[in-house]
Amino acid sequence: MKRPRPATLASVAVLTSVAGLLVSTARADDSSTAAPAATPRATEPLAAPPSSGHAYIQYGVALAAETVVASGAICAGLPNCIFGSGGGLVVRVGWRPSNALFIGGTYEISKQDPDQLYRLGILQQLRAEGRRYFATGREVTPFLLVGAGVSAYGNEWAVDTWGPMAMLGGGIEVELGGPVLLLSAAYRPMYFHSWDVSGTELGTGIVHFVGLDIAVEAKDRL
Repeated sequence: MKRPRPATLASVAVLTSVAGLLVSTARADDSSTAAPAATPRATEPLAAPPSSGHAYIQYGVALAAETVVASGAICAGLPNCIFGSGGGLVVRVGWRPSNALFIGGTYEISKQDPDQLYRLGILQQLRAEGRRYFATGREVTPFLLVGAGVSAYGNEWAVDTWGPMAMLGGGIEVELGGPVLLLSAAYRPMYFHSWDVSGTELGTGIVHFVGLDIAVEAKDRL
């Protein structure tokens, strides 16, 4: 067998080197032209929708429950208490200058349990109300509720006693795609002057109520 010539060995070595260089160059070109890997986008925090900037008239009706938690000196020492728990209807209208505020007026009438001292014990309330909303960026918005006004109580539609009242509470407002649903609870102390019922003198005192409202309200843009 003939031994390969040095020139042949040199040629093979050169060809091998050139082939290796071409393969390396091709690999470098492929890596440079490949599409860069997509980097994951940072998750953007959920932002609350901006305020509409419009004022509204907001109005509606509600079902109300008025629970007596203490009748004070009015019923002290009497076998029957003329102030018992009850329920009724509410009519409310107000101004919504921004998404954060509501200022309005409310008339509420409720039938209370008079423990047979009245044929029909009617409690009436006329009060001014304010709500301070706290935006969440969602369909449910909590609010703080304050109010003050006058209340009256009597048999059927008579006003046998009356006095000032106050209110402090809170609730939530739920967007329904147009109207809104409101659920609220409030503490309402009411002061009543003394009066006479069938020869029985009822003293002056403060009756402490806890009221619950379920309301549906509409909004009309001004």
